[in-house]
Amino acid sequence: MAPTSRLAWPVLALALTAVACASTQPAVSVTTGSRVLVRLYEARQDLVLALANESHPDLQDMYSSERMDAALKLAPDELMGELLASLDNAGMDTFGTEEAEPGGSRGYLMVQHGLERRVFPAPDRSASGEARQAWARMKLIMDHYYQHVGSLQYVANPGGRSIFRGDD
Repeated sequence: MAPTSRLAWPVLALALTAVACASTQPAVSVTTGSRVLVRLYEARQDLVLALANESHPDLQDMYSSERMDAALKLAPDELMGELLASLDNAGMDTFGTEEAEPGGSRGYLMVQHGLERRVFPAPDRSASGEARQAWARMKLIMDHYYQHVGSLQYVANPGGRSIFRGDD
């Protein structure tokens, strides 16, 4: 087995454990009307996942008009609090910085909670094993929450149906 493959299995096992335990962490408080946005960008796969709390004041009419892409989804405020706690537990506080998203980067995870913003750039091969493991855990955690939010999408906007029907 190649050395890289030997490292991948423990990282994967640790990451899956983190995802399995993600819901057992005490949630971060996300109050109604607060601004929470979590965005994952993975350059290799050109992947963008973004979650915001459903009471985010700037996104109240998000599902009322056509958008260019569907990367951003709204999640219940409580679920966003659990996501923030899971990311903190996985190392966001340790590896995240207050810098802007790195342009032309390999990827990043950005967490914005109110006026606070933390960005964890995707570590390169020269980064510590701890940083690479944290990155893998956080990607799995974000994917876990993002995939399940898709089934929670609901909109209390009867007028929005015309977007999908083509009604004028």
